[in-house]
Amino acid sequence: MNSVQLHTIVSLLNNLLSIQTIQDSPMAINGLQVENNGQVHKIALAVDATQKTLDDAVEAGADLLIVHHGVFWCGLRPIVGWWRRKIETCLNHNLAVYSAHLPLDVHPTLGNNIGIARALRLSRISSEMERHGIALAVSGVFNGSVDELRRAYAEVTEAEVTGNVDDPEAPAGRVIISSGSSGPEIYRIQEKGFTTFLTGEQNHWVLNAAHDMHMNVLFAGHYASETFGVKSLGAMLHERYLLPTVFIHNPTRM
Repeated sequence: MNSVQLHTIVSLLNNLLSIQTIQDSPMAINGLQVENNGQVHKIALAVDATQKTLDDAVEAGADLLIVHHGVFWCGLRPIVGWWRRKIETCLNHNLAVYSAHLPLDVHPTLGNNIGIARALRLSRISSEMERHGIALAVSGVFNGSVDELRRAYAEVTEAEVTGNVDDPEAPAGRVIISSGSSGPEIYRIQEKGFTTFLTGEQNHWVLNAAHDMHMNVLFAGHYASETFGVKSLGAMLHERYLLPTVFIHNPTRM
């Protein structure tokens, strides 16, 4: 069975995703979070490092799990109960865990934002909303109406799309995309002149703001908007190292 050293894959991902330079939540702890015995034979990829995801990765025979939301989102806590079980699952089954949060959202070729834009076949794609030297969003032109865009967004994310559509028959034109829970950026986005905004998690206040500003805001769900990056990483690693990969699908309604 083909194998690759864990540190080889970690080094590649750290450099590719600029893990050390992109500012992120302190709970993200981007990079290698749990070490295995140093060898990788099979890679699992998922959005969230939940207990079910860890169990599914073990059952699939993976010895490396790459996720968007890592095991430390709960913060520093005693290793007891459910938290102890998560750590033990990794250590007892030789499962390494690598996490890439914001670095994967914003990556210009492998990230969630660009993945959505390409899936929607947007033209004239460009980076938007730079902060701390990174672009938090992408924009592009959709050739169709706002309602057609809503249906296309639902299709590529395989999710129910909610939100506010001001005029479903109007041309969608240039739209802006920022995955996950980027809804509160709506004020900044409106100031930049965009009238159509695609994101993930629905937010009560953002939806009210969209009504007030007559903006089109489409929510596909936090999870559904963030499957693109890890899937892209899986395809890249399979092509580079010829290792088997598996995407573990454990969706939420959020």
